[in-house]
Amino acid sequence: MTRPADAMRINERERVLGARPEPPQGVVWRLLREKAQAGDAAAQETRRQVEEHKGALEHLARDVAGALHGLHGVTAANAADALPSLTHRLAKALEAAGARYLDPAGVPYEEVEMWADVEGSEPAAGLERAMVAETLQPGVLMADGRLAQRARVYLAVPQAADDRQEEQK
Repeated sequence: MTRPADAMRINERERVLGARPEPPQGVVWRLLREKAQAGDAAAQETRRQVEEHKGALEHLARDVAGALHGLHGVTAANAADALPSLTHRLAKALEAAGARYLDPAGVPYEEVEMWADVEGSEPAAGLERAMVAETLQPGVLMADGRLAQRARVYLAVPQAADDRQEEQK
């Protein structure tokens, strides 16, 4: 009579390993490292996409600000009823996109000198300090505080003291 095979008996020979097996904590650390590297790669890709979208948004903001500035000139020249509401809607759309349209016309230069470049100036009577006479290019301020586009302005400056004395004579 044959005996049934012992379930606990090993019939195979052990194989020789080429290197020592990785200890369990080594496996855990390797898996955690791989997971962290995958997370870092995903975060880097997300940052790249965010920067790409920021650039596109800045470009949109500059274009809309330029169009809005052009419409202000048309509004003043033609006084059409539809254009003021259109410029208001464009400004609201720009703000909703996270950008602010900066038109410093009529503002003292001291208030805008940090974000406006002067393209020229001319003396004007009755002024005590330099004022922005005309906005040549509006500024664009992004929601995160970055200045996407500096304003370009033309100034009206006070007349020199010598000129004022000559006018009074």
